[in-house]
Amino acid sequence: MIRVIVVDDHPIFRRGLIALLRAHDIEVVGEAGNGLEALEIVTAESPDVVLMDISMPDLGGIEATERLLALDPAARVVVITLHDDEATVARALAAGASAYVTKQSSPEQILAAVQAAADGALWLGPGVPRPLPSRPQPVQETTTALPGLTPRESVIADLVSRGLPNPVIAERLHLSVKTVANYVSIIALKLGADDRASLAQQVRAARS
Repeated sequence: MIRVIVVDDHPIFRRGLIALLRAHDIEVVGEAGNGLEALEIVTAESPDVVLMDISMPDLGGIEATERLLALDPAARVVVITLHDDEATVARALAAGASAYVTKQSSPEQILAAVQAAADGALWLGPGVPRPLPSRPQPVQETTTALPGLTPRESVIADLVSRGLPNPVIAERLHLSVKTVANYVSIIALKLGADDRASLAQQVRAARS
């Protein structure tokens, strides 16, 4: 059973999400009205998925996502918000979110996002724009950053291109397998790759 925490500063909407999840045999192990409360609950409960609003008092959802994943890299964050602009989507994915849906989404779409995140996949709800590729950033690791990817994404992309599976990449980089799977999904999205093989081919071509 998927274990979920619901984070939203509007109690009525939060309770609606909780009712939806419980009606579909998803265990809700906590709820919070802001990012700071969410971090406390994540530390105590180690959920599989966190449903996270963005605009909240004290600590917003994007910064909370970054802190949350630093505490528990195995957790998956599904952003659920009113915002559907490219910049906000890109910021949320860069912070480590696994899925992004709007509050106008149907119950089926929200449930699909939670399931996809729990399965280690990247999921963008209908109408959510694909993020624009980010500009190359200063290299923090031995691999030169590929255009449109961060240095860490470039390292993982190189390892994928060498045929290494996610568990091996996770061991080398001291990450969880779920975190590596999340990175691979984001890299494929940014590069427009349909599968792991085409992703690897694109990386090798860029390096040649």
